[in-house]
Amino acid sequence: MSSTYDFGKMFGRGDPSKKTDAVLKYNERRFYQMATFYGFTIATYIASKIAYRGVIKRRYNPTFYQHNHVPPKFSFYKDAMVAVTHSSLLATSSMCMIVSGAFWYCDISNLKEFTYRMKIFLGGYEAEKALKNMPEDEETKQITDSLDSILNGNILDEFVEETKETK
Repeated sequence: MSSTYDFGKMFGRGDPSKKTDAVLKYNERRFYQMATFYGFTIATYIASKIAYRGVIKRRYNPTFYQHNHVPPKFSFYKDAMVAVTHSSLLATSSMCMIVSGAFWYCDISNLKEFTYRMKIFLGGYEAEKALKNMPEDEETKQITDSLDSILNGNILDEFVEETKETK
């Protein structure tokens, strides 16, 4: 009795050959976002285990015949460096996990797309359109024209025009 089960069909996934290229690209993009989030989640878990072991290792547990009121010798410098390293590792991995999770939730794949969405969210496009539609005053027009002529290589022409105006 050989029967094959289509687990993709059982879980509600359709035949991939029937999907369009746009749907396949979208699925690949979402899978990449998910994989990035889970990768940073695993990195955060590993960082927390490293920090936990570092804290446990520095704990003082005297043996049966040792005095418990006399702590062993230790280095403040080494303890401070270990603490800074562990906290930096935890903070960085946690921040990466939070950012990649937020990007996955909001369907953002890169920094350029993030700036585009933030510009829309904060009303930057409307402000940019309003600035473009404002009339240009005379001084700004002169500065713009002189910069354009300098960039086009007409530096001497601009200098000659300025000397004619001053005479």
